[in-house]
Amino acid sequence: MRISPPTIEEFAFHVELWSDDNLRVHETLAVARNIRVATAAYEEAVRGQEGRIVKLRHGARVILPA
Repeated sequence: MRISPPTIEEFAFHVELWSDDNLRVHETLAVARNIRVATAAYEEAVRGQEGRIVKLRHGARVILPA
């Protein structure tokens, strides 16, 4: 039996760097399957991208910043 690697669709949470005008995703910084890992990645991204727009999303829903 062969196990294939997970696809991007299996990672429900996305940490994204948004454009300065807040209209589009500039870069996906991290993806995660669970909220705890995603939150940790978001918090680190905010520290590393000071002054930039960073969002944690679950599908179309923005979780952070709330």
